[in-house]
Amino acid sequence: MGQKAITIYTPSGSTAHIAAEDDAFIHRTLLGGANGILGSLTCSKVDNNTVRLSGGGVSNRGYILWIPDGTTLELTIDSGIAGQNRIDVVASEFVRGGGETADTHAIKIIKGTAVSGTPAAPAMTTSNLLNAGNVNRVALWQIRLTGTEITDITRVGQHLPTSPDGAPNIYVQQSQPSAPQTGDLWLW
Repeated sequence: MGQKAITIYTPSGSTAHIAAEDDAFIHRTLLGGANGILGSLTCSKVDNNTVRLSGGGVSNRGYILWIPDGTTLELTIDSGIAGQNRIDVVASEFVRGGGETADTHAIKIIKGTAVSGTPAAPAMTTSNLLNAGNVNRVALWQIRLTGTEITDITRVGQHLPTSPDGAPNIYVQQSQPSAPQTGDLWLW
Protein backbone atom coordinates (compact mmCIF):
# COMPACT_ATOMS: atom_id res chain seq x y z
CA MET A 1 0.00 0.00 0.00
CA GLY A 2 1.55 3.30 -1.10
CA GLN A 3 -0.71 5.59 0.92
CA LYS A 4 -3.24 5.48 3.72
CA ALA A 5 -5.85 8.10 4.56
CA ILE A 6 -6.13 8.48 8.32
CA THR A 7 -8.50 11.37 9.00
CA ILE A 8 -11.43 10.41 6.80
CA TYR A 9 -15.09 9.70 7.47
CA THR A 10 -15.94 6.03 7.92
CA PRO A 11 -19.65 5.10 7.80
CA SER A 12 -21.04 3.34 10.87
CA GLY A 13 -20.84 -0.42 10.48
CA SER A 14 -17.65 -0.20 8.40
CA THR A 15 -14.45 -1.83 9.54
CA ALA A 16 -12.24 0.54 11.53
CA HIS A 17 -9.30 1.76 9.50
CA ILE A 18 -7.19 3.49 12.16
CA ALA A 19 -4.50 1.45 13.93
CA ALA A 20 -2.11 2.23 16.79
CA GLU A 21 0.74 2.77 14.32
CA ASP A 22 -1.35 5.48 12.59
CA ASP A 23 -1.72 7.40 15.84
CA ALA A 24 1.97 6.82 16.63
CA PHE A 25 2.90 8.32 13.24
CA ILE A 26 0.90 11.46 14.07
CA HIS A 27 2.39 11.77 17.58
CA ARG A 28 5.94 11.07 16.35
CA THR A 29 5.57 13.75 13.68
CA LEU A 30 4.16 16.34 16.08
CA LEU A 31 6.95 15.62 18.56
CA GLY A 32 9.67 16.00 15.93
CA GLY A 33 10.55 12.32 16.02
CA ALA A 34 11.77 12.64 19.61
CA ASN A 35 11.22 10.14 22.43
CA GLY A 36 10.86 11.27 26.01
CA ILE A 37 8.79 12.59 28.88
CA LEU A 38 5.35 14.15 28.45
CA GLY A 39 3.75 16.48 30.95
CA SER A 40 5.27 16.75 34.41
CA LEU A 41 6.26 13.11 34.88
CA THR A 42 8.47 12.75 37.96
CA CYS A 43 10.44 9.93 39.52
CA SER A 44 11.14 9.98 43.24
CA LYS A 45 12.70 7.67 45.80
CA VAL A 46 10.28 5.94 48.18
CA ASP A 47 12.92 3.76 49.84
CA ASN A 48 16.11 1.95 48.77
CA ASN A 49 14.09 -0.60 46.77
CA THR A 50 11.27 1.52 45.37
CA VAL A 51 10.80 4.54 43.11
CA ARG A 52 7.49 6.26 42.37
CA LEU A 53 6.42 7.88 39.09
CA SER A 54 3.52 10.31 38.72
CA GLY A 55 2.22 13.32 36.87
CA GLY A 56 2.66 12.58 33.17
CA GLY A 57 3.63 10.09 30.54
CA VAL A 58 6.11 9.10 27.85
CA SER A 59 6.36 8.88 24.09
CA ASN A 60 8.25 5.93 22.64
CA ARG A 61 8.42 6.35 18.83
CA GLY A 62 5.05 8.11 19.06
CA TYR A 63 3.39 5.38 21.13
CA ILE A 64 2.05 7.08 24.24
CA LEU A 65 1.82 5.73 27.78
CA TRP A 66 0.70 7.83 30.73
CA ILE A 67 0.10 7.51 34.42
CA PRO A 68 -3.48 8.74 34.85
CA ASP A 69 -4.06 11.83 36.99
CA GLY A 70 -4.32 11.03 40.69
CA THR A 71 -2.46 7.73 40.36
CA THR A 72 1.16 6.65 40.77
CA LEU A 73 3.35 3.83 39.51
CA GLU A 74 5.75 2.21 41.95
CA LEU A 75 8.67 0.23 40.55
CA THR A 76 10.84 -2.17 42.53
CA ILE A 77 14.62 -1.82 42.44
CA ASP A 78 16.65 -4.97 43.15
CA SER A 79 18.68 -4.54 46.33
CA GLY A 80 22.17 -3.17 45.97
CA ILE A 81 25.23 -5.00 47.28
CA ALA A 82 27.47 -3.58 50.01
CA GLY A 83 30.75 -2.36 48.51
CA GLN A 84 29.32 -2.39 44.95
CA ASN A 85 27.92 0.39 42.75
CA ARG A 86 25.24 0.10 40.07
CA ILE A 87 23.17 2.25 37.74
CA ASP A 88 19.66 1.06 36.90
CA VAL A 89 17.50 2.80 34.29
CA VAL A 90 13.81 3.65 34.43
CA ALA A 91 12.78 3.08 30.81
CA SER A 92 9.77 3.03 28.55
CA GLU A 93 9.70 -0.35 26.80
CA PHE A 94 7.52 -0.89 23.73
CA VAL A 95 7.26 -4.40 22.26
CA ARG A 96 5.59 -4.69 18.87
CA GLY A 97 2.86 -7.32 18.66
CA GLY A 98 1.39 -8.88 15.55
CA GLY A 99 -1.25 -11.35 14.52
CA GLU A 100 -3.02 -12.41 17.71
CA THR A 101 -0.35 -10.85 19.96
CA ALA A 102 -1.04 -7.35 21.32
CA ASP A 103 1.61 -4.63 21.54
CA THR A 104 2.91 -3.94 25.05
CA HIS A 105 4.12 -0.63 26.41
CA ALA A 106 5.30 -0.33 30.01
CA ILE A 107 7.65 1.68 32.20
CA LYS A 108 10.10 -0.68 33.86
CA ILE A 109 13.47 -0.94 35.55
CA ILE A 110 16.42 -2.09 33.44
CA LYS A 111 18.98 -3.39 35.91
CA GLY A 112 22.63 -2.41 35.52
CA THR A 113 25.73 -4.39 36.42
CA ALA A 114 27.20 -4.02 39.92
CA VAL A 115 30.91 -3.15 40.04
CA SER A 116 33.35 -2.09 42.72
CA GLY A 117 34.34 1.05 40.77
CA THR A 118 32.43 3.41 38.51
CA PRO A 119 29.29 1.77 37.11
CA ALA A 120 27.85 2.23 33.62
CA ALA A 121 24.18 2.47 32.75
CA PRO A 122 22.77 -0.53 30.89
CA ALA A 123 22.44 -0.14 27.12
CA MET A 124 18.99 0.47 25.67
CA THR A 125 17.58 -1.84 22.98
CA THR A 126 16.44 0.19 19.97
CA SER A 127 14.23 -0.60 17.00
CA ASN A 128 12.00 1.09 14.41
CA LEU A 129 9.22 -1.26 15.62
CA LEU A 130 8.40 -2.51 12.13
CA ASN A 131 8.01 -6.23 12.88
CA ALA A 132 6.37 -8.40 15.52
CA GLY A 133 8.70 -8.90 18.48
CA ASN A 134 10.72 -5.69 17.87
CA VAL A 135 11.62 -3.87 21.11
CA ASN A 136 12.40 -0.18 21.64
CA ARG A 137 13.50 1.16 25.02
CA VAL A 138 13.77 4.83 25.94
CA ALA A 139 15.82 5.78 29.02
CA LEU A 140 13.94 8.21 31.28
CA TRP A 141 15.92 8.26 34.57
CA GLN A 142 19.14 6.76 35.86
CA ILE A 143 19.10 5.47 39.42
CA ARG A 144 22.49 5.29 41.12
CA LEU A 145 22.95 2.72 43.85
CA THR A 146 25.95 3.03 46.13
CA GLY A 147 26.09 -0.14 48.17
CA THR A 148 22.54 -0.85 49.27
CA GLU A 149 21.33 2.76 49.03
CA ILE A 150 19.75 4.73 46.19
CA THR A 151 21.96 7.83 46.25
CA ASP A 152 20.78 9.70 43.14
CA ILE A 153 17.98 9.81 40.57
CA THR A 154 18.89 11.73 37.41
CA ARG A 155 16.52 12.53 34.57
CA VAL A 156 18.06 11.49 31.24
CA GLY A 157 14.92 11.54 29.06
CA GLN A 158 14.10 14.82 27.39
CA HIS A 159 10.91 16.73 28.08
CA LEU A 160 8.60 16.84 25.06
CA PRO A 161 7.65 18.63 22.98
CA THR A 162 11.02 20.14 22.24
CA SER A 163 11.45 23.30 20.27
CA PRO A 164 12.52 22.41 16.70
CA ASP A 165 14.80 25.44 16.49
CA GLY A 166 16.34 25.05 19.95
CA ALA A 167 14.52 28.15 21.21
CA PRO A 168 14.19 28.57 24.97
CA ASN A 169 11.15 27.22 26.79
CA ILE A 170 8.72 29.34 28.77
CA TYR A 171 7.51 27.81 32.04
CA VAL A 172 4.42 29.14 33.83
CA GLN A 173 4.12 27.21 37.07
CA GLN A 174 4.39 27.58 40.84
CA SER A 175 7.61 25.64 41.25
CA GLN A 176 11.00 25.86 39.61
CA PRO A 177 11.28 23.70 36.46
CA SER A 178 13.03 20.39 37.16
CA ALA A 179 15.45 20.71 34.23
CA PRO A 180 15.60 24.27 32.90
CA GLN A 181 18.02 25.03 30.08
CA THR A 182 20.06 28.21 29.55
CA GLY A 183 17.76 30.86 28.12
CA ASP A 184 14.54 29.40 29.52
CA LEU A 185 12.05 31.79 31.11
CA TRP A 186 10.26 30.81 34.33
CA LEU A 187 7.15 32.71 35.47
CA TRP A 188 5.31 32.10 38.72
